[in-house]
Amino acid sequence: MILPRLAIPAAAVMLAILGLHAALLPEAQWQGDDFICAAFAREYRLAYLWNARIAGWSPRPLSETVFYLYGRLAASLQRPLTVPFLALLWTLLFASTLAGMRRWHWPRVLIGLAACCLFLLGHPVGQMFYWPAGAVAYVSTLAMSSLAVFLLIDGRFDTWPGTVAVSGALAACAACSEAGACLATLLAPSLAALRWRRAGMALILGLPGLGVAGFVFWEVAHHRMASSEAAGHLTLLQSLRAALPDLCREAGAFWPAKLAFLLGVRWCAAGQRPDARALLACAIALPLAACITAAAAWHQFGQGCCERHESLRQCWGVLMLSALGVASVRARPVGTRAAGFGPAALLLACLIGTAPRVPPILHDMRMMTATIATHSLDWRRGRALSDTMLFQLPQPAAVAGTMDFPAGRFIEPAPYSWKAHGMMLFFHKRCLTILAPDAPSDGAGPTE
Repeated sequence: MILPRLAIPAAAVMLAILGLHAALLPEAQWQGDDFICAAFAREYRLAYLWNARIAGWSPRPLSETVFYLYGRLAASLQRPLTVPFLALLWTLLFASTLAGMRRWHWPRVLIGLAACCLFLLGHPVGQMFYWPAGAVAYVSTLAMSSLAVFLLIDGRFDTWPGTVAVSGALAACAACSEAGACLATLLAPSLAALRWRRAGMALILGLPGLGVAGFVFWEVAHHRMASSEAAGHLTLLQSLRAALPDLCREAGAFWPAKLAFLLGVRWCAAGQRPDARALLACAIALPLAACITAAAAWHQFGQGCCERHESLRQCWGVLMLSALGVASVRARPVGTRAAGFGPAALLLACLIGTAPRVPPILHDMRMMTATIATHSLDWRRGRALSDTMLFQLPQPAAVAGTMDFPAGRFIEPAPYSWKAHGMMLFFHKRCLTILAPDAPSDGAGPTE
């Protein structure tokens, strides 16, 4: 059989792919949101967390609380702590694909590892995986939705502990972001309906996720959407029409890798007998939630919002394929010969996705030392006692993304740039000079 010979090498390659992306974590950086939120959290403490964030612009109880604690710790230590913070979120995500396993089973391990690889391949990842303010909301949303799907894949849906775990994952997913609330609103009642004969299970599956999602939507409607800044730009029908091209493009992106992944999941899932109806509910809820979030962005902002939304939708596509692949085994069992090709198909999917990512990774590896040195020097300048500061933007990173700050000289309260204002608030500066990546720093201001 192919499986015994290829399983360990395939796992090694997948771990290497994940390791290459993790090696770029030192290039991660704070953006304007990180600086200004950490500054306000230090100044106003829990009142800021509740009034301005959870009960205001960003009704994300779980992710905002984690981000608040992270900002307070970073402000206290005067260090960005980006690598340990992002590594913790990445670990949570990767663990979510394997947490439901009842025993060590190589085909199932390969499905989880391949899903983790495809989370990072085939689409931009800078805003979602290498930016703390983006990762805390969207990596955590993906981790909780992934945990729910893989618990169902591992057949935990029929037990009380599994039911509680799935329900908790969906409630946490809703508490991480508005996108997670959309998914929980669609999936929680669907799973509850499958257990209508067992009222206790149905209530546990439906109420927590819907309750948290209801809070999120109520806050969005009564606070964010009530402000003039977030007034609707398009009608709901116009928003759906505008979002359709984006969704079609995303669905067709890297289709050879997605097809190989789907086949690999199906073949590696041979012999499993999960609840196919629950997995089909996931396969329907995930793309529907993606459509709703894309249309909501057009409705609120008049455009497709941002890279991190697209990244999350692409990752949800991977989860949808995982659910479909395993569910198909129940309808049409996989033969022994076909099952042996599962690891090869999963490995092929990862290699197809990795091929175009190699040059950007090598590019970022070559500039790693200079980028780390620039970040370190900028923070030393920020911690200096002077009330003026020089901030040097690093060279743009191909994978981790760029720092979105305007170059120029800013004096508090910096009305033309809230990002510069946030940085000065965080470092207690009165004057800030931001230099473009290629601008020389000699003579431009204090360097230490």
